[in-house]
Amino acid sequence: MNQVDIYIGDYRLDLFRDEEIGINLSVQNIQDISKVFTDFTQSFTVPSSGINSEIFKHYYRTDVDASRITTPTQDGYPIWNSWDILWTAADKAWEGSTSSTSVANTYDYRLRVAARIEINSIPFRTGVIELENVSMKGTEPYAYSIGFYGDLVSLVDLFGEDYLYDLDLSAYDHTYDGATILQGFNQEALLSGDVFYPLMSPVKNWVYNVAAGDINHDNDIHYDVAHSHGINYYELKPALKITKILEAIGTKYGITFTGDILTDTDFERLYLWAHRKEGYTYFGQPAAMEGQHINFNSLVSGTFDLTNDWWVVPNLFPAEVETIQFLYNIDNITYPEPFYIDLYKDDVLISTNQHTGNVTAGSFSQIKVKEGEIYYIKFRPSTNTNVNYRVYQLIGYRQGTLIKYFEVAQTLYATYFGDSVQMSNLMPEMKVKDFMSGIVRMHNMVITPTNATTFNLQPLEDWYADGVDQDLTQYIDIEEVEINRPSLYRQIKFNYQETNQILGKQYALTNPTPFGDLKADFTFDGGEFEVKLPFECPLFERLTDYKGHAGGTPTLTNVLVYKSITMEADQEGQFNPYLGKAVIIYGEFGLDISANPIGFRDENDVLQPQIDEVWYANVSSTFAGIGLAKSLTWGSDIDPYYLQAGTQSLYNEYWADYIEDLYDSKRRIVKVQAQLPLGKIIGFDLKNKIIWNNQKWIVNSASVNMTTGKTSLELLNVV
Repeated sequence: MNQVDIYIGDYRLDLFRDEEIGINLSVQNIQDISKVFTDFTQSFTVPSSGINSEIFKHYYRTDVDASRITTPTQDGYPIWNSWDILWTAADKAWEGSTSSTSVANTYDYRLRVAARIEINSIPFRTGVIELENVSMKGTEPYAYSIGFYGDLVSLVDLFGEDYLYDLDLSAYDHTYDGATILQGFNQEALLSGDVFYPLMSPVKNWVYNVAAGDINHDNDIHYDVAHSHGINYYELKPALKITKILEAIGTKYGITFTGDILTDTDFERLYLWAHRKEGYTYFGQPAAMEGQHINFNSLVSGTFDLTNDWWVVPNLFPAEVETIQFLYNIDNITYPEPFYIDLYKDDVLISTNQHTGNVTAGSFSQIKVKEGEIYYIKFRPSTNTNVNYRVYQLIGYRQGTLIKYFEVAQTLYATYFGDSVQMSNLMPEMKVKDFMSGIVRMHNMVITPTNATTFNLQPLEDWYADGVDQDLTQYIDIEEVEINRPSLYRQIKFNYQETNQILGKQYALTNPTPFGDLKADFTFDGGEFEVKLPFECPLFERLTDYKGHAGGTPTLTNVLVYKSITMEADQEGQFNPYLGKAVIIYGEFGLDISANPIGFRDENDVLQPQIDEVWYANVSSTFAGIGLAKSLTWGSDIDPYYLQAGTQSLYNEYWADYIEDLYDSKRRIVKVQAQLPLGKIIGFDLKNKIIWNNQKWIVNSASVNMTTGKTSLELLNVV
């Protein structure tokens, strides 16, 4: 029998003397191949001993808000020799030679808490524990039911409900002007290519060399000095390299992603388009600007905090809620455009006032406040440019009376430095966990923790290839062997999110399967299986040179663009802008368009020299040849640049081997029992193939009794 110890932090739980603890191990289970699994235990129970009840904060009692964990110590490390001793004093002697310590219990069992498992004092797994319930006998607690979840599940917990715009991407901020955007558009130098500006229009229906009277003449990007055609600098939105987003995720959560795929040439060409809001980045987008927290430096009276530049609502006894008014005055404004004063409560924007020019009577009225809430204001212009201003008075007072809660003054003049692109603010409205899940499913990855803070990313086939063969013949019981056929699906679907983008929508209406998706039907009696990504698959378009409608024959250019517009048009015949879901593209610099140059106008509306070379942006990874290009489509769709189908689709590259093995007529699922020694349990790795009965087998899943070593194996024959 093995000694299994379970720790929450450094506190070891007491276990029932006859408790047998099992752990299920699975990475890609053939019964549900859409999921990536991690190690986890079945629910099991621990006794309601004194130390356990202290660790679990007497969860059965609703009147306990705070508790302490009292433990004996020996050489500064917590130990327990018996779970049935209740500790009632922080200084009680322990067997005459050690003393106890008492610390505040800070665990919140609404959440999962950090944990680890040891077998015979040898580390086995790290992860988290979730408290499930408490069993009572009469009025007394009897046992706590808990579940242990491995590091991958705790990774999801770590991300929580955070969004991509919560990441610190300031390393990729850059100046917002025509010269910088042009550099990111037709050069590779901007931030070493980590950011570039693809030919993707968030508003206009770009065309090439149409007649002067054409309805889309203003959307013509053909280089034409006479008509000053070209793309306005504000029309382009940046794209950020996927690997840099993964690095930012690692930095925020104190983790590291590793794996050869992160340095793969094609993977490094993946970018996320920074398209968070419908329309242009800043032009006509006041809500896209980030406000500047106003720095006050003089307190006239009251309870305003000059250190944090906010007001914490004090005790308003006898009223629990009061309605107050905030007054402010602004001068030194030379900015001709509208600007905004934003009121925040607890970091949430709750009210906005728009102004133009100096303000002598700005206010936020009918604001209901409660004790402990935090209020502050920000200054925000409507365009991304430098603005001088001064807020020279801010007052908070009870309406209808002269009672002031604070009054502050800003005697110094301030500048809003807004001439930069702030990448975090432009990230799509997508949760970090959804982004990670999408990248993992797209490449059929396995995420395996190498320690508590390092996670290795590998496509499934590469992960298996790194395994070694292990012969378990002597440990497997051949008395009872069960052979099953795999569950086969009658339909398999690999999908992106549905799109209303003009070309993607038209494609979906005229084809049985939307662009980028893949579907296969079988005659089996099984259910449906679907891998659905949280992204949209962009359908690009090669523009046609209409020769100015001068009688020449229209010809296809190699200018490849994406138009984020819908099929609906306004009264003037212009298509409506489209937001949709997040879009991932490939980006590669060096596409020669000198045969069909395009124009570019800077912030001064000056037409720059013709653009002969741009970044290639598409669903295929390179313009060097269809045979060299990987594709972001699931199936063999016609590539919009090559106008022919490629072979290196997501399905063919990352999923085909797995699916084809699943449907192979020789594939079997074999269930056997084994008795594994401690060394084999500790070193058990699912990527290793098992040699048994003179064959190699893949471990589909394993259920290991860590106490006895008895193990149930579900094996797949290698086909």
